[in-house]
Amino acid sequence: MIEFIKNLISKNENFADEQGETIIEAVTALLLEAAVIDGQIDDMEIEQTKNAICSFFDISKENANQTIEKLIGDAGSNLEFHGLTKQIRDQCNYEERIHILSMLWQIVLADEQVDSLESNLMRRLSGLLFVSDVDSGKAKQDARNRLGLI
Repeated sequence: MIEFIKNLISKNENFADEQGETIIEAVTALLLEAAVIDGQIDDMEIEQTKNAICSFFDISKENANQTIEKLIGDAGSNLEFHGLTKQIRDQCNYEERIHILSMLWQIVLADEQVDSLESNLMRRLSGLLFVSDVDSGKAKQDARNRLGLI
């Protein structure tokens, strides 16, 4: 009986770890997509992506680097946004989704320019994350403040 309970607990912990890893990968994939949507991805955008996921998920820089390295090859290859955003909606509350949108805005605004592809991506992701236009605007302003672009 004790062995059964130990196995059950172990399986639940592994499931929680897998779920945590999945959400980290979903958010990181979106951040990398925002970084590459304008046709180029630079070291500053990678560094901001790393800092964003370290801060939001409270993971080490090493774990963030591993996640980014795992996903960067697929960035810009027409990711399936519906699946990623559904994972985020299922596992994050509204305030967390606003914060994720703010992190996305921070990546988009890193070069201090928002082109039409970036703008379109942000509108789509805002809708797919079920974040209102007002809160998306606040997330953008929050990102501008964090970047010192007031």
